[in-house]
Amino acid sequence: MNEEEKEEASLGEKISLKFRKKFFVSKAITIMIIAILVAAYVALNLMLTDIDLPQFDVTEYKVYTLSDASKKAIANIGDKEIKIYTYGYAEDSQFIKFLKQYNEVNKAITYEVINDESGKDLVTKYGLDSGNVVVIMQSGDSEKIIDSSEFSSYDYTTYQAIDITEQTLTNSILALAEENKPTVYFVEGHDEVESDLLGVLKGFLQNEAFNVNTLNILSTGKIPDDCSVLAIMSPRKDLLESEVPAIKDYINRGGNIYFSQDLLEQGTTFPNFQSILDEYGVSVENGYIMENSTDYSTNIPFVFYPTVSNSHKITEDIALMGQNMLLVDSGRLNFKTDDELKALGVEKNVLLTSSDESSFVTDLTADLETAQKTAQVGSSNIAAVLTKKINPTSEEDKEAEEDSITSELVIIANGTYIEDVTYSALDSQYPMSYMGSNKDFALNSFSYLGQKENILTIRKDMSSSTYTPTVVQNRIVIAIITLVPILIIVIGLLVWRRRRKM
Repeated sequence: MNEEEKEEASLGEKISLKFRKKFFVSKAITIMIIAILVAAYVALNLMLTDIDLPQFDVTEYKVYTLSDASKKAIANIGDKEIKIYTYGYAEDSQFIKFLKQYNEVNKAITYEVINDESGKDLVTKYGLDSGNVVVIMQSGDSEKIIDSSEFSSYDYTTYQAIDITEQTLTNSILALAEENKPTVYFVEGHDEVESDLLGVLKGFLQNEAFNVNTLNILSTGKIPDDCSVLAIMSPRKDLLESEVPAIKDYINRGGNIYFSQDLLEQGTTFPNFQSILDEYGVSVENGYIMENSTDYSTNIPFVFYPTVSNSHKITEDIALMGQNMLLVDSGRLNFKTDDELKALGVEKNVLLTSSDESSFVTDLTADLETAQKTAQVGSSNIAAVLTKKINPTSEEDKEAEEDSITSELVIIANGTYIEDVTYSALDSQYPMSYMGSNKDFALNSFSYLGQKENILTIRKDMSSSTYTPTVVQNRIVIAIITLVPILIIVIGLLVWRRRRKM
C-alpha cells in the first residue's frame, strides 16, 4: 500500500472513529437516535396521510385520468347539481379518486361514500347488503343506480377485458343533467322480441333517462303524442291493415322509428310492415350473410364483425375507437334507387356493412356448403339511418318549407345483436347484448332518434392496463428492488468484518 492510500485509509478510519465516539458513545444515546428516527418516520407518514397528493397517471392510455372529451362535456352541463353515492367502495379506492376528478372539473358534481348507517335510506330503498358494490346518482327527480359490473366490458375480438368506467360515469351524468327525457314505446302484438330478452337494452335506456313503455297499436288506435321513438323489435307476424294508418300518421307528424328484423322462415313476407318501410325506400331481404374475409370472420361462417361507419353520429365513436360489433345470421338491406329516394324526400346514411368478400345466402333450406356455392358474393348493407323530409300539406307549411319536419328511421337487418341470448359456440356466459359494442350501437341509435344532445362513447384500452416500463425504467426498477438491498447487505458485512479486526 503506498503512502497516499495509507493516508486515505487513515482519514477514513479517523472519520469513522470520530462518528462512533460522538454518536454511539453509549447505548442510551444510540437508542435515543433510533427512537427519534422511528418517531420522525411515523410522523411523516401521518402527515402524508392527511395530504391529498396529486396523482400521476403513467399508463399508456391514461386509464386513471379523465379524458378531454369528458372534461369538456362535464364542464358544459353547468351548475345542475348531481349527487353521487357509492356503496361498497373504500374511501381510498381508485374509483373514489376517479370521482374526485369529476368534482374538480365541475363543483356541482359531488360524491359521498355511504355504508349501512350513513346511507340507511338508500340501502333500504335498493335492498343493498355487504355483497353489493354500486353507484347511485341523483339529480332533481331523476335517479339511477349502476352496478360495478357495468364498469367493465369484454372485447370478443381480443378476448380481453375493457374498462369502461369513464364512459359509464360520463354518460350517466350527462343523461341525468339533460332536461330532455325521451319516451320509447316498444310495439307489441306481432310476436316481437319478448321483453325479458331485452332486459339489458331497456335497463340501460332507463339509466340513460329514457321513459320506457310498451304499446299495442290495435288497442290504442294511434301512436301516443309523447312518443319520441317507436321501437319495432324483430316482429314475426305482420301488422294488421288497421294499424298501418296509425304508424303513417306518426311518420307524418315527424315521428322517429327504430326497426330491426331477424331471419325468418323461407318465403315469409310482411306486406303491411313493408308499406311502412316503403315510406323510406328500404326493405329487409330475408337471408343471412356469410363472412369470408379473415379480417372480419370468426370460426363460425354466419357470425362476423361488420364494418362500422365513422360518418354518422351513431357510429363515429365506435369506429374511431376501433371497437367491433358482433352479428349472427344477419340479413341485408335493399334501397330504392337514388332518384326514387330523392322523390320520397329521403336521404340515406349506411352505418354497417359486410366486406366485399362476404356472400349472402337466400336458400335457407340448403346446408352451409351448398348455400355458399349459390350465394351472392359482395358487400351487403346491414344498418342505416334514413331521413325523410315530410311534404308540407298546407299553404302555411309551404311558406315554412325550409323548416319542415323530418321523420327518421334507424333500420338494422338483425335483431339478435341486442338480445339477452347466449350462443354456446361463442360464449355460454355473456349474451349478445354484451358482445363488443353491440349495446353502444343500440343505445346511440335510440339517443339519436330521441334527439338527446349527449351521445358520448368514451373507451380507454384497458387490455394493456398492466404497466410496461421502458428499458431504462426497467433497469431502475430492478436496481431499486434488487441491487439496493444487496448493496446494503454487502456494506453491513464489510462493517461487521472490519469491527471484528479492530
